Amino acid sequence: MKNLVIIIFLMGITFSMNAQTGKLATTQASLMEKSDSQYTAGWIFLGTGTALVLTSWALPNTYDSSDGSSNQKLISFLGWTGALAIITSVPLFLSAGQNARMAARLSLQNQTLYQPLPFGESQRSIPSLNLKIPL
Repeated sequence: MKNLVIIIFLMGITFSMNAQTGKLATTQASLMEKSDSQYTAGWIFLGTGTALVLTSWALPNTYDSSDGSSNQKLISFLGWTGALAIITSVPLFLSAGQNARMAARLSLQNQTLYQPLPFGESQRSIPSLNLKIPL
C-alpha cells in the first residue's frame, strides 16, 4: 500500500510540473494574434457546421429504394455534428472579440514628458503604456 501511494504521489508531481507551461497573452501583438486565430477557427467551425447540416438535409431518407435501407443514422450524425460545430463557433467569435477589444485598450506609445526644463532643452518623450478602461 505504501508503494502504491508513493508511486501515485511521484506521478502526480511529474504531471503537475508539466501542466500549464504557456504564458498568458499580455502584449498587444500577442492578443491580436490570438484574436485572429480564434476568429479564423470560428469561421472554420461555422462553415464546416453549415456544410454538414446542409448535407444532412440534402441526403434522401432511404439509401436503396428496392431494399428500403435507411440513411437515418448518417443523417442524424451529420446533423448533430454540424449543429455542435456551429454552436462551438459562437464562443470562439465572442472570445476573439474580447481579445481584440483588450488589445485595443492596451497600447504602447511615446508621450511627451511635461516638466520645467532649462532654456535650450527640448521636451523629452518617454515610452508609456496606455490602458483605456471603458465605463
